[in-house]
Amino acid sequence: MNTSEELQTIRQHIDRVDDQLVPLLVQRIDLALQASRHKRTEEEVRGCDRVRIVLDKAAVRATNAGGHAETVVAIYRNIVHELTELQLRTREARP
Repeated sequence: MNTSEELQTIRQHIDRVDDQLVPLLVQRIDLALQASRHKRTEEEVRGCDRVRIVLDKAAVRATNAGGHAETVVAIYRNIVHELTELQLRTREARP
C-alpha cells in the first residue's frame, strides 16, 4: 500500500469515528440544555466546580484509554465553553 492509499484508509477510519462521535456530541448538547433548565443563575450555568470535575474526569478517562490527556482536556474545555455559551443564550431567549 502506498502513502496515498494509507492516508485514504486512515481518513476512512476517521470518518467512521466521526460517525460515532457526532451523534454523541448531539446527545451531550441536548443533555446540557436539559440541565440548564434547572439552573436559576448565570453562576449556576457557569458552574466552575462542575467544570473542574468534568475536566478532571476527562483527563482520567483519556489516560485510562492510553490517550493524550492534555489534548482531551483541551477539547473538553472547548466543549464546556461552547455549551455554557449555548445555555446562556438559551436562557436569554426564554420568557
